[in-house]
This record gives sequence, structure tokens and C-alpha cells, in this order.
Amino acid sequence: MPCRSTVTTTIEEKYSQCVGAVLKMLSNANDVAFTCDAVTISNSSRSFLTITAHFIEKDSLNSICLAALRMNQSHTSEYVNTLLEEACAEFNIDKMKWTTLTTDSASNMKCAAKLFLGLNKHVPCFAHSINLVVDETIKEICSFSSIVDKIKRVVMQFKHSPAMMDQLRKAQTDEGIPEGKIKTLIQNVDTRWNSCLDMMESFLGLANKVALILLNKSERVKGLPEMLNVSELTICRDLCSLLQPFKKATEQISGENYVTVSLVLPLISMLAAKIKALEMETKEGKRAKEALIRISERRFQALQTNAILVKSTFLDPRFKKMYLAPLAVKDAIAEITHEINKFTLKGRISDVPKPEDVFDDFMSAHNNSITKELSGVSEQNKELKLYFSLPQASWECNPLEVWKSHRATMPGLYKMAMRHLITPGSSVPSERLASAIKCVVCDARSRMTDIHIKQRVFLKSLNSDNWDLC
Repeated sequence: MPCRSTVTTTIEEKYSQCVGAVLKMLSNANDVAFTCDAVTISNSSRSFLTITAHFIEKDSLNSICLAALRMNQSHTSEYVNTLLEEACAEFNIDKMKWTTLTTDSASNMKCAAKLFLGLNKHVPCFAHSINLVVDETIKEICSFSSIVDKIKRVVMQFKHSPAMMDQLRKAQTDEGIPEGKIKTLIQNVDTRWNSCLDMMESFLGLANKVALILLNKSERVKGLPEMLNVSELTICRDLCSLLQPFKKATEQISGENYVTVSLVLPLISMLAAKIKALEMETKEGKRAKEALIRISERRFQALQTNAILVKSTFLDPRFKKMYLAPLAVKDAIAEITHEINKFTLKGRISDVPKPEDVFDDFMSAHNNSITKELSGVSEQNKELKLYFSLPQASWECNPLEVWKSHRATMPGLYKMAMRHLITPGSSVPSERLASAIKCVVCDARSRMTDIHIKQRVFLKSLNSDNWDLC
């Protein structure tokens, strides 16, 4: 068994090897998008900024943990920007490659994105927006809040009583349910998305058995929580049916290995249609439905006008113009055309005449420039016409694979798609690193140094493919 110093030295050597491999990957990437999130670990009261990078590697989407950097100052936008720039400098990521930053909607994060990348480069986390919609709706409908509180008390009672949990398991075993499929009550965790819905669904599935156990137990024990009545259970079912689409949307947007940025606007549209189509059994359910629709429209309004989300949706061959307003499509085409011109101009440096040739004939040089510009616009129009003429891909298709097959026929749009579709639609990748930090800095390791935390979180976050490259 190696001693502690040997293990530490081995981890440091492995970290250096893996950083070298990641440096090589990032140097080959044309564009890099980022996510970040501030995390606090309670057992040592330290805060960290977790940063992830997202890019195309071998025509596939790849994501890497750049760093978990200690935040030992006030979490101002200037300080967050400084840490982001430090992480990019450590991995030699050229500033020309920086595209977008996805974070929550905290004011310091939005200002940090502006300092880090400039205007209109920030993408609000869609998963956070969904969570805010759900929380606000539950708080607005008082009856829902009271029902959720009653369920919490019942679940907590069972969680604190092994005897009652044994009775719940036995009740299911007596019905012939095999041990591996026995259900249990799920407790709500305020910081975990969808855990309130999970708690209610698990409670509804076991409501009859829970009621019977509470009834039998109340004969001998006083002070047990009150069981929900029939009308409250019906209201609870209404709430579950309303929240289920939001849970599915959260799960859909939280992926790392597939394109998510172009899903935001389609999911907003489909969520609205789904909620409007639901039929509620109770008066409270109907009020909650109206509140969800109203709050969603207000919370999602800024997302629907976000230029990055609009352009990404337009460049996804599954959606194109389907979920975009006509004016948004017009603006997206104008911006994408402008970006293609900018990139084309960079690629035509070799075509620009030498200074001595230019001075020979100003008029000729000017006319040649006009011809090249018109030729470029014509080519872009051809690409757009071809793009619109192609049938839309199905939802399960990988848009990167679709664009790969059209790289030769639509080179300008292909470059724009590869640049925009790497952006994550949520900051979930950087938030997952919070779990890695809490796993690394357990109570027995609460005094671990900041640099060792950074190294271990980086190594823990590597997937098997990236680990093998080190």
C-alpha cells in the first residue's frame, strides 16, 4: 500500500500528463464555448468557480473540465472574469476561439460574460429558468404549497422511522412485488431540480399503503403527520401532470454529449403547447395551469430574443425556421451572412494584392473588391437556398453529422453551424463539477489544499476516452 506522499506525487504526475493531452485537443479546436458556476463546499466553507470548455473534436462534441478555481475574494463580475481568463491562459486557449459563456442568470455572471467576451455572448441557463418557473408557480398557489409541506412531513416521518419503512416494503412484498422492484418514498431536496416532483410522484404511487401504515401507527403513537385527504391527492395529481413536461425538458437540456443550445427555443414552444393542452380536474389545478403559462411567458421572453439561441436554432437542420418568429429569422440570416463574410475575408488574405500593386491602379483594386464581395454574397444566397430546400431532419438525428454530410456543398453555413452548435443550452456541465468537488473534499479530507482539489476534480471529471489519451 503506497504512502500518502506517493499517492499525491502520482496524482500530480497524472494531472500534468492529462493537462498536456487536453492542451493538444484544445489547440486543434477552431472554437471553444464555456460554462461556469460558483460552488460552496460546506465542510470547509470554501467557494470555487467551476469552468468547462466545449468544442468539436473529430466531428463530435466534446466537453472538458478546465478548472475548479478557489474563490477567495468577493464574487464580483471582475473577479469571475479574472478567473475565467486565468483558466484560458493556463490551457493556451486563443482569445479568437472564445465564443459564448453559459451561466445562471445572476447579475455578476451576466456582467462577467460581458467583460469576458463582449456584448451578446451570454447564454442564460435554460434549466435554471425552468426551475425558477416551477418554484414561482408553487409559491403563488397557496394550496399547492400547503400540500407539498404535508407530503414533506409524511415522507420525513417515514425516513426517520426504519420500522415504518419496513412496513412499507413488506406491504409491497405481500403483493408479490420482487425485492429489486420495491418502491420507496423520495425526499425533496431544495437544491436539486425536479426533486419536489419526484417526491410527489413517489408519494402518490404509495399513498394507499402509506395511509394504512399511518392509521395503524396512530393508535399507538401520537403526533404523527396528517395524511392527505382525497381532494388533496387529486390536486397533487394535477400538479404532477403540470410539472412532468418541465422535468422532461430539464433532462433533455442537461446533456453534454449532444447539441443542446438549439433545443431551448423548440422546448419553450412545445412546453407552452403541452401545458395548454392539459385538462385539470380541480379548480386549483386550473389556477396553477394559468400561472404556469403566465410565468413561463415572462421568464422565457428574454430567451426567445437571445441572438445566440435564435441563430443556433436556425442552424440546426432539425428546426431551421420552425420555432422562430419571421423577424427573428430575418435577423438571424443577416447576422449569419455577416459572420460568413467576416470569416471569408480572413481566409482571403492571400488574395489581397501587394501594396505596390494596389498603388498602381486604385480603381482596378476597388472594382476587384466589389466583384469579390458580390461573389461572396451570391455564394451565401445559394447556400441558404440549398439549406431551405433540404428536408428537415428528425429529432433524434445528430445535427453535427447532418452538417458533416453537407460540408462540401454549404461550406459557409457549415462553419457557422460548427461555431454556434457547440454552445451548451444550460450550465449543468459546470454544476456537475460541484458533485465532484463534494466527493473529493469529503469530511475526512476537508483540509485538502486548493491546488490538490483542482487537480483531483480535473482528473475525476475526465471521461474514459480522454483518460486513455493521457
